[in-house]
Amino acid sequence: MRISKKSLLVELLSGVQVVCLTIALVGGAFWVRASVQQIVRNQIMEDNKTIAAQMSKLISSRADIFSVEYGSDSWAKLQTLVEDFSLPNDGYMCVADAKDGKLVCHPKIRTIPELREVEVYSSAVTINGRKTSIRETLDVENAQPFTGLVGGGDATEVISAASLPHLESYLFVHQSERGFRRAVNLLLLPIGGIALLIGLALILVTKKASVGILNCYENRIAAINEALEDTVRVRTRALTKTRDAVIFGLAKLSESRDSDTGEHLERISAYVTLLAQHLSAFVPVDKHLIDDIGLASSLHDIGKVGVPDQVLLKSGRLTPDERAIIEVHPHVGHECLQALEHQLGEDNFLSLASEICACHHEKWDGTGYPNGLAGTEIPLSARIVAIADVYDALRSRRPYKEPMTHTAARTIIQEGQGSHFDPDIVDAFLVAEQEFEELSERYSRVPSTSAELPIDGVNVWTLQAT
Repeated sequence: MRISKKSLLVELLSGVQVVCLTIALVGGAFWVRASVQQIVRNQIMEDNKTIAAQMSKLISSRADIFSVEYGSDSWAKLQTLVEDFSLPNDGYMCVADAKDGKLVCHPKIRTIPELREVEVYSSAVTINGRKTSIRETLDVENAQPFTGLVGGGDATEVISAASLPHLESYLFVHQSERGFRRAVNLLLLPIGGIALLIGLALILVTKKASVGILNCYENRIAAINEALEDTVRVRTRALTKTRDAVIFGLAKLSESRDSDTGEHLERISAYVTLLAQHLSAFVPVDKHLIDDIGLASSLHDIGKVGVPDQVLLKSGRLTPDERAIIEVHPHVGHECLQALEHQLGEDNFLSLASEICACHHEKWDGTGYPNGLAGTEIPLSARIVAIADVYDALRSRRPYKEPMTHTAARTIIQEGQGSHFDPDIVDAFLVAEQEFEELSERYSRVPSTSAELPIDGVNVWTLQAT
């Protein structure tokens, strides 16, 4: 399936970009605002200083302003000049007595007479980073114009002073820092908005480009992976067919030494698969067991290759020694498959075939061979094969017996429930017995001869007699 969604990596990158943009905008805004405010403040300080010097010359040049005595015509003209003077940033001009530093003219002194008692000398001023009082500054500067900062926080003002010698006073020009800060903020606000829009546009473009590039790359990788998966599936299918054919051929080879050839392996494979499917209704059965047990069961008697012909093909009753020899075939087959697994590496299929080969003659009550295992000590796969093997033997024609009917075979298996066979698997067999009968009829074959081999504990000579 082609990949069309944005990957988590792109989303994470976009998130990082947004965070970085936010930090950059906030940090940059503070830095730009502080820088612009400092530039504007320096310019205002220079302007204030120039304005103070010019206004000082203007007042000194007027002959009608010769006294600052409160209420006199000269004072009224100076006060009118102070009131009419205007500056940006809430700026204003005032005059203070040189002797005691008290205000003599102020834009609001007519309405607030108490301002005449305000002493400006006591105010602290900061000039070039050095903080001192206005009185000390005026003494040090020898009555020359100066510019500094008074107050603090939002109340900070840029103040410049110039001397009015003929009036024995000082002229002060004020501009509020809050005013020009507000102006700077208004100036930078649209710039910040534009920067934010540009930043978001860049993020969007980057995200779109990243998603496009990543999707193109991932789609190409997906196409390559699909092609590889198809190739692997085809190769795996071919290898599986080859493996299955080799295994089935090997199983046929072992069966060829016995005259009971033909469709025995196919029937066993069909029976065990059917049993495993129905058994899942009684106990949990792994899906891989259901898929593999049919082929794996074909190797259940591969150990017969180690049994001498005179024993395997004997048509008469076996002696105790001969029976002991033939009962070794599960062990021989188990060792053979284990050696194969050792050479090829761990393989679930070979492990399944190996446990079937080793244990399909064990009995639920522990009286089977070769190891006398009982109950759940016997692997589930071997318990399934045990019933299928006995049923097929009972239903098959032999030189020493006719094939049993399905009903007779079912009776023998039922009698072995809990002793020879796992009770749950017998229940599964009874549920599927009609299908067993149909499979047996479908795979009916030509009569043949065979040795006196006990069929999972059911003596064939006893069957012959019945």
